[in-house]
Amino acid sequence: MTVENSHMKSLYKKLQTVGYNQKYVQSLLPDWWDDEIAETPAGLQQASLILGQTFSVRAETLWTKGAEPALNLPQGIRFKHRENVVADDLSVACAVARSLARIVLKAFPVKPKPVFYPDASALRKQLLADKKWISFHDILQHCLDSGIPVIHLQHLPNNAKKMDGLAFEQSGRPVIVLTQKHQHGYMLFDLAHELGHITLGHVSAEHSVIDQKIDAEADDEDERAANRFALELLTGDPECKIVPAGRNLNANELANVVERFGEKHKIDPLHIALNYGHNQKRWPVANLAIKQITQNTPTDQEILHKALLQFLNFDELNEDDLALLHTHLKG
Repeated sequence: MTVENSHMKSLYKKLQTVGYNQKYVQSLLPDWWDDEIAETPAGLQQASLILGQTFSVRAETLWTKGAEPALNLPQGIRFKHRENVVADDLSVACAVARSLARIVLKAFPVKPKPVFYPDASALRKQLLADKKWISFHDILQHCLDSGIPVIHLQHLPNNAKKMDGLAFEQSGRPVIVLTQKHQHGYMLFDLAHELGHITLGHVSAEHSVIDQKIDAEADDEDERAANRFALELLTGDPECKIVPAGRNLNANELANVVERFGEKHKIDPLHIALNYGHNQKRWPVANLAIKQITQNTPTDQEILHKALLQFLNFDELNEDDLALLHTHLKG
């Protein structure tokens, strides 16, 4: 693939302007792509339409000479982040999430949007019917069964900042996007938190919520409400703070304690370990305990990808969309 004609150079430059470097752009272009496609006026428009759809950029701002390129973001995006993070820094991740959601929604079964979602207490009772505790897989399966695709976003330009979570509506359908890299435990609360935003009505066609950081100490009213929902769903207590009695625990002791405590109180031991790590400021011990508990088990990312793929009807996707989806899931 070469960049020889001025039209294609202009397109790459415009994509660079909004945050997509050329290497990243080329990683998502279809196998049949040739930069010569943009040599003619009709070809330039076609190339702009393909690039605009792939990267969530308004196509007319690509083919129009002198126009400033503009990202297509989820409607009514509400940036929830710390003060030192500029909103625009998260725009590329949001645009990629929107582009990926477009593909997933094509193949995801259409389900009527419920009149209401069960509150945390009712949902906890429902999910605990035949289980020891509520796991990441349990909440994920509930979301998928309820018509809410959950997507793990990992393939981004090198310098792009990302959010912990994003909840939005696209084509009238709710979508959750997560980006967590930790392999076990962390996405449990992240997913419960984003489901809380949807359940509590913070997400609509006009309002999307982006959480640059899902923060237990957030002072925003909607963030506090989503945190309370997540804690009540996972533990039965919207103010839950787990502090094991006695001396400081080592990783082995913590692993044993959280498994016994989890059995007794119907709380996922991974959440207990992380709750302890947060409240006691002992993250290394919590992470080592989680590593011990989860030996030889699938990662949360693997669980998410497998569950999502089982829901998708690949006959609804063309070859280019399939290739894009594959690249994103590979990371």
